[in-house]
Amino acid sequence: MAITIYTYSNPYKIDKEPYWASIQNCFHLCVSQTLANGLCDQYREFFQGKLTTIKNFVNVLYRNWESDVFAISQRAVIDNVIDYLDFSLVVPGTMELSDVIGALKRNRNSVCESIRTMFELGMEPGQIKESELTYEQRCVVEIYKELERTGNKFFALKNNFTEEDIDNAISETIKLTVGSGTKGDISEIRGDSIIIHGIHQFSPIMLKTIEVLSKYKLVVILFNYQLEYKSVYQTWLDVYSLFESKVVISPKDFSDDRESFQGGRAANNIAALIGGNTCSIDFAEKIEVVEYNNATEFAGYIAKLFEGAERARRDENFAHPALYYMDEQIYAANSAVNDILKIYFPEQFGERDFLDYPIGHFFFAITNMWDLETQSLYIRDLRDIYECLSCGIITEKVPGECVSIFDKARLFFSSETTISDIIKKLRRLKRQLRDINDDGAERAECQRIEYFDLSESEIDKLIIALMDLNGIAELFYADFNDQNNDFKVFYGKIREVLVSHVLDARDIDDEFKDIVQRVLRRIEEVGNSEANASFDCLRDTMQLYLRQVPGEGRGAKWIVRNFEQIDGDILRKKSNTQKRIHHFACLSDQDMSISHRDEFPWPLDIDFFEVAQSPVDWKYQVFVTSRLEYKNFRRYALIYGLAFSRCPVKLSYIKNRGENTSELYYLFNALNVEIKPYEPDVPIGYKQRGEYIEIRDYGMAKFSKYDLMRYNLCKYRFLLESIIEERSVYKDEFLLKRYLKVLLEHRARRHFSGKVFASDIVSDYLRDQLEDLKPKFGFVNYAETWDIIKSAREYLEKYALYHGRFVQIREEQMDHMTKRENFLATKLAGNLMAHEGEIFKNSTQEEIDHTLNKENLSDEKYRKVLNSLCGNCSEKDICLESFRFKMREKKGNYND
Repeated sequence: MAITIYTYSNPYKIDKEPYWASIQNCFHLCVSQTLANGLCDQYREFFQGKLTTIKNFVNVLYRNWESDVFAISQRAVIDNVIDYLDFSLVVPGTMELSDVIGALKRNRNSVCESIRTMFELGMEPGQIKESELTYEQRCVVEIYKELERTGNKFFALKNNFTEEDIDNAISETIKLTVGSGTKGDISEIRGDSIIIHGIHQFSPIMLKTIEVLSKYKLVVILFNYQLEYKSVYQTWLDVYSLFESKVVISPKDFSDDRESFQGGRAANNIAALIGGNTCSIDFAEKIEVVEYNNATEFAGYIAKLFEGAERARRDENFAHPALYYMDEQIYAANSAVNDILKIYFPEQFGERDFLDYPIGHFFFAITNMWDLETQSLYIRDLRDIYECLSCGIITEKVPGECVSIFDKARLFFSSETTISDIIKKLRRLKRQLRDINDDGAERAECQRIEYFDLSESEIDKLIIALMDLNGIAELFYADFNDQNNDFKVFYGKIREVLVSHVLDARDIDDEFKDIVQRVLRRIEEVGNSEANASFDCLRDTMQLYLRQVPGEGRGAKWIVRNFEQIDGDILRKKSNTQKRIHHFACLSDQDMSISHRDEFPWPLDIDFFEVAQSPVDWKYQVFVTSRLEYKNFRRYALIYGLAFSRCPVKLSYIKNRGENTSELYYLFNALNVEIKPYEPDVPIGYKQRGEYIEIRDYGMAKFSKYDLMRYNLCKYRFLLESIIEERSVYKDEFLLKRYLKVLLEHRARRHFSGKVFASDIVSDYLRDQLEDLKPKFGFVNYAETWDIIKSAREYLEKYALYHGRFVQIREEQMDHMTKRENFLATKLAGNLMAHEGEIFKNSTQEEIDHTLNKENLSDEKYRKVLNSLCGNCSEKDICLESFRFKMREKKGNYND
C-alpha cells in the first residue's frame, strides 16, 4: 500500500517544505471545499480542478453506490429482507417479533445507513461477535449476513478497480470541478500521485477510496502539526498512527511570527495549559469573552452584521457576495444558530428544496393520510389537510381561500378522520346555519362562534375542494397495497400531477417552474429503479426522488460556519482595505464537548464498533478512532484557528440553551478571562419590533360601550375585534368551551328569572339545554359535558341567587351578561393601576363618540397591552401577549 504521510508546520508556508516540488503539480483532494478554496487563494500553483474535495471524487469513483437510484433500491431491498427473515433466534423470547420488525421498518433509513457502513468497512460476517451486541444490532447483522449471502447487486460495492478506472475517475472529477476561468492548465496535472489534505474525521467510504488509490498511485496525506502544541495535536497522531505508514514530521519551524497576533498569543496560552506547562502562560494577556443570553440574541447580533454587509454591497453595486462585506467571519462550535438565520435570510442559504415548497409538503401530507386498508384518506392530523389545501394544487379563484375556510370550520369536524365524514359534518353545518338565521335568539348566541361566521357558499367551496383532494389521492394510490408496490408506477403518477396541476398553472413563476422541471429530471433519473417494496418504504424514500437536480451556483452560503471550515477559511485572502475579525463562537462546555457518539446510524453506536470484531483492518481502526477523537478535534480546530488567524479575533459563548444553563469552556476559566454580557448598540424601538399599526382610510362605524371597553382594555384587541371582525369571535377550543358554559348559565338565568331555586329542576334544565347546545359544539366530549354542567350550577348558586331566588333579570343584569359574552369575564385580576378599575365602567353614547372618533382612531398606534384578560382574548393566537401574561402571573404582576 503506497501511502506517505507528511506534516507541515505552517499552512501559509507549505511551499517551503522539502516535499513541495514533488506535490505541487499533482491531483489534490481536500476534506472540504473551504480548504480547497483557501489553498487556491494562498498558492499560485493551485487552482480549482487541480484541487477538489474527496467527496467529489468518491461520487465519481463509486457512482452507483452514491446515487439516488441505489439509495432507493437499497431501502426497498432491506424492507423486503425484514419481511422474510426470521429474527426469532436473535431476539429475546420476552419480546414480540412484530414489535421488533415494526421498529426496524420505522427506522428503515437508519438501518440502511448502518448496513452501508458495514459494507464500506468490509466487515466479515463470520467474525462479528454477536454475543456482545444488543438485540437490535444482532437484527441488523442478520440483515447484513443475508445480503452478503445472496450477493444482492444493490449492496455490491465495487472492489475490482483497474488503473484505467482510477485515471478515468480522476479525469472526470477534474472536468466536473474545473472553473470556466481557471488560472491553470489541467493537462499539466500529474496523475501518478494523489495528495490528500486535512482529513481527521474519516468516513468508511473515504478510507476505502484511499485504499483503492494506493494500489495504483502514490497517496500523500498532509496535515498541519505543531511540535510546540504536542498535546493539542496528539489527536492527529492518534488517528494517523493507525495507517500502515510512518508519519514524517516536518523538520521546519515557521511559527515565529505567531506572538505578533492576538489569536496566536491566546493559542499559546491555551496550548500551554493543555500541556501542563503553566509556567509559560502569559497571564498578562487578557482574553475577553462575550456572553450571549440565548441563541436568539446571538442570531440578532449576526443579523445586524449581515444587514450592514448587504448595505455595503448595495453601495458597491453588488460587486461581491454579501459575506465579502461582513466585518466578522463567525465560526461556531455549534452552528445551529443558522436555523434561526435561515428564517431571517432564506435566500442566503441556497435554493429552497422542492419539498420545502407548499407543493412538496402536499406530497408528504397526502401520503401520510393514505390508508391502505380502506383505500382512502385517513386523517390522523388536521395539519396534513392544511398542507394539501394551502399548496395551490386545488383550484380556487382566490388563493388561500380554501385553507382559510377550513381553518374557521375545523373545530366543527375535528373529531372526524375521513374526508367523507368531514363533508357530512359540513353539510350539517349548512343546515344549522339556515336554522340559526331564522331564529334571532340563536343568531345572537352563535355570532361569536367562528364556524357559524361562515356563509353557505364558503362551505360549498370547501366541500368541492375536499372532494378534489380525495380524487387526487385516489389517482395516486388506488391499487397500492402494503407490499410489492412498483415504484416506477408511482413516479409516473407524480410526474402526471406535476405536469398537469403545477407546470400548466398560469400563475407559476419562472423560478419555481425551473425547479419543477429539475424535479421532473430527477424523477427521470430514478425512474428506472427496480424498487418494489412496501407502501411505507415508498413514503420514506420520497425525500430522495422528490428533489430537484441541483442548480449551478445555487448552493448555500453559510453565514455562520462550523469548526470544520476553519482550516481553509483562514487562508482566504481578503481585500487590503477590508478589516475582518475572526469570531469563534459557542465556546461553552456543552457546545465544545459535542461528540460523534450519537452520529452513528441506529442501532449502531461506538460500543458496537469497539466489541463487534477484533479491529485487525487499519480502515476499521482509523474510522473508530477518528470518531472517538472528535471532541479533541474540535479543541484542535479552535486553537488552530486562533494560532493562524492574521487578523483580530473575538470569542463568545451562549449562556442559556432552552432550560439548560451553560458554562464557558473550562480551558478559558483557567486563564485571565473577562466575561462581558452582550449589549446591543441600539435599543430596539417599537417600530422595529412591529408592535404598532397604522390604519388609513377607515370608514367609521357606530361603536357601542363594549367597543369602548375593548379600546380601554387593549388598543390592539379593539382593532381586531371591534374594527376588523366587529365583535368577539371565539376560535379555539378552550375559549369556545368557556363560551358554551357562559351561554348555558345565561339561558338558566333568563329562564329562572325571579323564581325559587330548586336544585333538581335546575340540574335537569342545564342538562336539557346542554343537549340543545351540544350539536353546535361537537368537539366537546361526554366527560366534559358533566364538568360544564357542574361548573355552571356552581356559578348560578354563587352569583345568580339572592335569598334562595334567582335575581330578576333587568337592564343591569343584561348588561353584565353581555359583558361576560364579550370578554368571558367582567373584571381584571391582580394588582390593578388606578385607570384599569374603570375599564368595564358603562359609558354614554356621547362619551363613546368623543373617544372613538375618526381623528383619534387615525392617530392611534394600536399597541398591545398585557393584562389579565389576555388569555380570554379571541385574538390571542395572533397577538401572543397571553404567553407573556402566564410568566407575569407566576410573579403576581399583571401589568407592564
